[in-house]
Amino acid sequence: MKCAAYARYSTDRQNPLSIKDQLRKCYEFAAYKGWEFLESYVFIDEATSGATDARKGLRQMLDAACSREHPFDAVLVDDTSRLSRSISDSLRISEQLSFAEVRLVFVSQGIDTDSEQAEILMATHGIVDSLYIKELAKKTHRGMEGAAIRGFHTGGRCFGFISAAINDPTQTDHYGRPKIIGSRLKVEPEQAETVRQIFRDYASGLSLRAIAKALNARGVSPPMPCHGQRHPSWSPACLSVMLRNERYRGLEIWNRTRKIRDPQTGRRVHRERPRLDWKIRKVEELRIVSEDLWQAVQARLAVVQNNFRTGLPKGLCSRSFTSKYFLSGLLKCGFCGGALTIVSGRGMSNCGKYGCPVHDERGACSNAMRLRRIDIEREVLAGLQREVLNNDVLRFAVSEFGRQLRERLSTGRSQIEQQKRRREVLRVEIQNLADIVAHGNASKALLENLAKRERELEELEAGLLSNREELIPIKLEQIEKFIRERFMDLRHLSAENAIAAKAELAKHCDSIWVTPENGGYSLSGDWNLTAGRSDGAGGQNRTGYARLFRAALYQ
Repeated sequence: MKCAAYARYSTDRQNPLSIKDQLRKCYEFAAYKGWEFLESYVFIDEATSGATDARKGLRQMLDAACSREHPFDAVLVDDTSRLSRSISDSLRISEQLSFAEVRLVFVSQGIDTDSEQAEILMATHGIVDSLYIKELAKKTHRGMEGAAIRGFHTGGRCFGFISAAINDPTQTDHYGRPKIIGSRLKVEPEQAETVRQIFRDYASGLSLRAIAKALNARGVSPPMPCHGQRHPSWSPACLSVMLRNERYRGLEIWNRTRKIRDPQTGRRVHRERPRLDWKIRKVEELRIVSEDLWQAVQARLAVVQNNFRTGLPKGLCSRSFTSKYFLSGLLKCGFCGGALTIVSGRGMSNCGKYGCPVHDERGACSNAMRLRRIDIEREVLAGLQREVLNNDVLRFAVSEFGRQLRERLSTGRSQIEQQKRRREVLRVEIQNLADIVAHGNASKALLENLAKRERELEELEAGLLSNREELIPIKLEQIEKFIRERFMDLRHLSAENAIAAKAELAKHCDSIWVTPENGGYSLSGDWNLTAGRSDGAGGQNRTGYARLFRAALYQ
């Protein structure tokens, strides 16, 4: 009988000598049985979880067992937990080996698949192995939760920070040194400046690809690469994750996601937990990016996601958004609705022409019009200035909104009265709960109910304050000031800085429709000067000023 052997240990914190001990047991078993132990067919998985079958050593063992050469007759494993922590995986591996006429022997437990009782014994031990790993996961999660509550770092690298050990001077380890009880993050100044520069560049209109290329060209050290990455460097995907990492704004969020294993691929994937399970802690000393810069970046990410998504992963700019042409991605054919592209003169200075690719490439649209890029850019900017960015439009928009707001308030009187009655009820309930707490009966449930009612009262009062009709003139002044500031941004638009201009224009306009008319063409679009602002009444009367008015860009 020719024997192979398989051995595994789980993590890099376990003793690697465990492998030698497992193989020693297998060798002794083979010698006792008088079987031939094949040193050249020893398969090993080091620091690899047994919860999945996606293991290099295991795959090599199965491939060799099922090959035509049939080099061995049995596989020796120390115990069932070394083969797998999953019952289904263990039984499936056993079936594969049985089909290849290779016996599977678990040395320590005396289980041999040549026996009729082997499947029952494997299932019994498999249940124990499976329960062990689930209980271990619960205990690990509990320990991590305790560390997060105490303000310790719970692991994982994050560019811009370094982990500093925390010593307990009252305890010592077996070497007599102060015992390490945890670690906390500290800002690393050089990396923090790189993070701030990345945020500033993206907010200014640079694409993720352009930022990554610039960082690599300057030789800026990238985040520590993942295991097995051959050429560590900055990438758009890496930058996309960084721009959404709330740790840079001073927020520590733990328990946001959980890892589950895909039963088909064996890979662990992240799934978001309910928001109520998150542990959020504000740590101002970890802030690297100012709140204004953070909000500017998030606003641009939203613009990219909502207006320029073309099947790529969310957060990665599409080709149209990073195009050097000012209006690429915004111009739409008035006949078929497709995006207009440069169909001729591409790469030639001022000679590019926009056209409908559905007509140009397929002949499925009757729009044969071709427009010089510089002409249509000039006309869009001129029409924008003339038809939208003028004082008459601004005054009309603000006055019309004031009229609609007053109508909304008048039709919502009954709802406002209900809110006022609810406010009085909440005040009485809060006072009663506060009296109970004052007498020393501050249970956890009582305090939670008190806090819940206080939050509801605060929201109601804010909403009722916003619904006061005498505040409408003040609100309209604020709106007018906000839109005038938007005017200043838009009046400085220039096709010379295409990416930055497109990022600003896309905040206010989803599409510009180009429609052939009477030997010429018209330009039109839905216009929103209040992008990024959402004021209004609280509660059920909450309203935004987005889509305040619509106007033709040029006609």
